[in-house]
Amino acid sequence: MHETRFVNEIFAVLKQRLGKDAASGRILVNVRLSPFSHVSATTLKESFNALAGNEDYKTASINVLPLEIPFECGNCKRKAVITKKMFECPFCGSADVDIKMDKEFFVESLEIEKKDA
Repeated sequence: MHETRFVNEIFAVLKQRLGKDAASGRILVNVRLSPFSHVSATTLKESFNALAGNEDYKTASINVLPLEIPFECGNCKRKAVITKKMFECPFCGSADVDIKMDKEFFVESLEIEKKDA
């Protein structure tokens, strides 16, 4: 049920930025989701679609993008950004990696296409 928490975060952003304008056009919500999250992009989209109508966001959809996570290898000292779940350095194979993840999910942006009056 982590999906519901993330969907509620999306609704909070929509309410804050759009207020009652939500029904006035198509809305695309771009979100970032960590590859280490217990939530998948598919289940997040399904939950959003199931709940959006109840919150007056029938015209909204979400685009789930991978969250870029910086890591550093303790063995070879190389740094990189990952977008897929991994537990070892892709350069040297060491499991001594420091993954810098401060967020699991966030709303990155809104794209709004207003209806013509």
